Amino acid sequence: MKFIRPLFFLLTLVFLQGLLVTQAAANTNPEVVFETSKGSFTLELYPDKAPLTVANFLAYVDGGFYDNTIFHRAIPDFVIQGGGFESGMKYKEPRKPVKNESSNRLKNLRGTISMARRTHPDTATSQFYINLSHNRSLDYISDHQPGYTVFGTISKGMDVIDKISVVETTTVGRSKDVPKEDIALISARRKAPVDPVEDDKKAAAPVKEAAVPKEAADTDKQEQGAFVAGEHYVVLERPVPTRDSSKVEVVELFSYGCSHCYEFEPLIKQWGKQQADDVDFWFFPAVWSKSMNLYAKAFYTADELKVAEKIHLPLFTAIVIKHESIRNESDLADFFVQHGVERKAFTETFNSTSVETRANHAEERIRLYKPAGVPEIIVNGKYRVERMRAGGLTEMLAVVEYLVNKERATLK
Repeated sequence: MKFIRPLFFLLTLVFLQGLLVTQAAANTNPEVVFETSKGSFTLELYPDKAPLTVANFLAYVDGGFYDNTIFHRAIPDFVIQGGGFESGMKYKEPRKPVKNESSNRLKNLRGTISMARRTHPDTATSQFYINLSHNRSLDYISDHQPGYTVFGTISKGMDVIDKISVVETTTVGRSKDVPKEDIALISARRKAPVDPVEDDKKAAAPVKEAAVPKEAADTDKQEQGAFVAGEHYVVLERPVPTRDSSKVEVVELFSYGCSHCYEFEPLIKQWGKQQADDVDFWFFPAVWSKSMNLYAKAFYTADELKVAEKIHLPLFTAIVIKHESIRNESDLADFFVQHGVERKAFTETFNSTSVETRANHAEERIRLYKPAGVPEIIVNGKYRVERMRAGGLTEMLAVVEYLVNKERATLK
């Protein structure tokens, strides 16, 4: 008997340890990070509760379907809805519908995400909505009143959802509650899952005597060639010609309506000032929607009038930080006048052939670069660096440095 008790205790410990690891792995639900023109938010999905719906949703995410779409419906205290239209309420053709799984009885609570559908319960495709309150009328009641499938929740960034919900709306054709200004869904990407076993290994690892400074760690990464194509940056399918082949070109893509671009602004400009003469750094406004075209024309108008230093950062601040309503030419004219530009000069330049042409060229260049969102950086017309792949804004610069050094070797 005295041998049985220790053996039983040992077996119990092994069983419990295995159970804890299994539970930790099981609790690692997939997450998706959405980048929008109002900021970013993260979704946690429930494949155990709605396996068909989650698989359908992730197929759209992985296929890039949601990139460069819009939130086409915003009703305060009810829902915001997206996933089906591009700018200008241009319908985007989805795949086949998925079977309704609302019998999982998850409630349409504030912050949950559900699939939008037509009258028949099995008609959900790509469109989804996020609840702004507990919408009991959308919950499952019975097979005859099936409601809508809840398949996840907002785990981070509910303030962004609330910000989207209160924008000014209008009616477009038969569609009501359409935001007057495009709320761009710039990109949707899976968040890399956390491996609980690997985390345990890291936690159990011996502590080093001294921490390596971040700058040194980045340098080591570069020296060891730790940045991998397809993981940390994207190789463009077709290289885009640079404006000076004798230098390594670095181009920043931004938009005045992007909060991450505003945050990135001082970092990338400081980086640009520190570069050697063999680096050709410049930046331009990304264009793939009506609002982005307006901002691009503002950028080029300021450049044509030689008042970029007066306008650029203040316009960024007005839109992103102060949330000022700058939605049309008239609003921009008022802004330029406030900063010392004559209204007539602004109007003539804003509507000039030169500004229109430059904005069109920006849109054409975006089609060549095929960005997932903004801010992004193109290195020498060959590589695209984005925040999500790099791991953050400062990390983007580390990847860029690596690629610049890589391209230096090809200069003649």
